Amino acid sequence: MIVTRQRKRRTGIGRILFPLVVIAGLVFALSWPPLQRAIANGPLKPAWKVGAGVAGIVTRPFTFAAQQQSIADRNRQIRDLTARLERQRVATTDAQDHADEFQAQLAATINEPRVVPLPAPRSMRGAARSTAPATSSAADERRLAATWAAMEPAKAAAVAQRLPDATVSRVLAQMDADSAGAIMDELPTRVAARLSRAVAQVSPGGDR
Repeated sequence: MIVTRQRKRRTGIGRILFPLVVIAGLVFALSWPPLQRAIANGPLKPAWKVGAGVAGIVTRPFTFAAQQQSIADRNRQIRDLTARLERQRVATTDAQDHADEFQAQLAATINEPRVVPLPAPRSMRGAARSTAPATSSAADERRLAATWAAMEPAKAAAVAQRLPDATVSRVLAQMDADSAGAIMDELPTRVAARLSRAVAQVSPGGDR
């Protein structure tokens, strides 16, 4: 009677693990630079060229996908930088507008006329005390009207918005219609309407 031994069957893990180890060792060996040079310059040079060409064809889709991903990432960075630059440009424009507005207000304040009344002689102070305020006020309003007529309407309007409506209405009433109308056009609509009613109530002619 002949007795034969049955070979032990490899487990499922062994059948999978062994080929993976062999493939990993082969890949490591082929990626080793000295071995690559020896194969590329040795007798296996034709086979190496064929294998390199096949590998290039096989890995080309992966390389293309990587390039596409890199391009998409770069485009996203460009869009982010463009949006950031646009926000900075808007902020710079707003800051410049505020600076221009402040400059205009400062220029209007500097150009605002300041009336300094001259002192009256001592002998006339007591007699003119009762009538001096009204006369001085009317003269000041006439001088202010002449000053506003010589100024740019926008600057005159900026000064007018800082004064009481009663004073502004009397000064505008001293001016000619064209100069007063140009200043009113530079005022906000609500302020212009209010001052128009006040000017209409000022009695024409005479000292105001």
